[in-house]
Amino acid sequence: MAEAVVFGNHLSDCDLQRFSLNSPHEQSRSSLEDMPQSPAAASLHAENLLIAEAIEVCRGVASDDRAESGAQADPDSQRRREIAALEKWASQKGLFVDSLVPDEVDDSRTREHHIFFHPSDPSRIYKITKGSGWGIFPASLASTRHKPVRYWFEDRPATPLEYFERLLLSNTHLMHELNRNDYPALNRLDGFVYSHGRLQAVTSQPIFDGSPATPSVMASWFINRGFRFIRSWAWFRPVDGLAVFDAYMDNVMDIGNELVPFDVITILAKGPLLDSLHAAVDRLDSQSHPEATLEHPTHPRH
Repeated sequence: MAEAVVFGNHLSDCDLQRFSLNSPHEQSRSSLEDMPQSPAAASLHAENLLIAEAIEVCRGVASDDRAESGAQADPDSQRRREIAALEKWASQKGLFVDSLVPDEVDDSRTREHHIFFHPSDPSRIYKITKGSGWGIFPASLASTRHKPVRYWFEDRPATPLEYFERLLLSNTHLMHELNRNDYPALNRLDGFVYSHGRLQAVTSQPIFDGSPATPSVMASWFINRGFRFIRSWAWFRPVDGLAVFDAYMDNVMDIGNELVPFDVITILAKGPLLDSLHAAVDRLDSQSHPEATLEHPTHPRH
């Protein structure tokens, strides 16, 4: 694999496109169930079991329009169905963890979570989903195909199913190479609370001791794993449809001997979103001039 050319803290799209051409580009249309999994996924670690169960609860009320996975889907009604199913399941399993959460949690001014620490477990950071959405989820915009690729996608509020799938995929397909003696539990679903009248998930993850990954190190990490650069903060692996959004510097940690994408949006794309990602790769491959420069300005944490 050739080494990308770096100018300061910037990598041009042209550099990234050129050095990612060796990645496989197959028009795969896989699903989370039949996707080739990492060794860690074959025997789920303990922290993944409850997440996987939450996914099945949400899938039990999934509608056919979920396959759209984009701007034409109806995520609001789907979110309501999933929340109702999760409330029933959490009550039956005793998953409400009000005692875990402080009486007052400061607003961390992030888009997706309130953040707090617990004195009984100083090695982990705890998060509570915030607002009406369960995190955010990328959507494709078919009406912008005449514009540069960086305008083809937007964010929308995620459903619980999309949120839990993101946690599981990050554990099993991005962070599975970590030494489990050092990090015995990765993303973990700790339970649920009601916050501001809404059901919210309480999750936690390890505190990684390192520094934000530089653009060049991050690019090499993704390219060596078969990902193609789509736009700033977004990578796509055509062979299996795995996409990673929000991969900016503060969400990817360099811990010395490994890179940890610890707070990214990991999805298995489908429907119009998958089509748009494949089309984006084709568009970028066909261009001889870059559309933009990959930059990593300050970005709100999640």
